[in-house]
Amino acid sequence: MPELSIESNGLLETTAVYYNGEQLRGVRELLLNIDENGTFDAILQYKGSDGQMHTKNVLQEYLDNVATGEPSFTEEEAQSLRLLTIDSDGSLENTIVALDGEQQQGIVSLYVRIKAPPEIEFTAEITYREEDGQLTREGVF
Repeated sequence: MPELSIESNGLLETTAVYYNGEQLRGVRELLLNIDENGTFDAILQYKGSDGQMHTKNVLQEYLDNVATGEPSFTEEEAQSLRLLTIDSDGSLENTIVALDGEQQQGIVSLYVRIKAPPEIEFTAEITYREEDGQLTREGVF
């Protein structure tokens, strides 16, 4: 299954996106919208190594002409960041969400939207259903 990871502290300048362990370059926008009702959007827009803009479902489509590079953060720098990882084939039934390596349970929804300049946006929220049935929403990073 493809693996998509986002390492960040909630600021765009300290955010890295990884696909199957390789850091992606040229990411312009990332949208993850997953909920228990069956919504499953995993859209990545990036400037490819061919200089063209590409928009793909990152968990279901081949990322052609994707540019990768060395990790932006040292191991020491990464300790101050959170790592969100989604292992999935693009279906809700076959999706595992982990924060800092710990698999998350009781997820009702996950919403992440990252847009690079000039239209800067950084939203990352996760909603859990607690054992008593109440919903709890918190920031991911």
